[in-house]
Amino acid sequence: MASDDANVPSETAEQHDVLRHCEKCSAIMKQLGELPALSIRTAIRVFRCYACDHVAADRI
Repeated sequence: MASDDANVPSETAEQHDVLRHCEKCSAIMKQLGELPALSIRTAIRVFRCYACDHVAADRI
């Protein structure tokens, strides 16, 4: 039998290790996801600060 947690995606090691501090309030931001690289643009990581609701993106 499969457990109920089998359908829940786990965080990858990369997402867990990436830390970013908010430019507005200096709180730690949570990585929401990573957009893959396409032909003319690099990959992008998207972060959100839950303290002040600021959103930022970093190119990889």
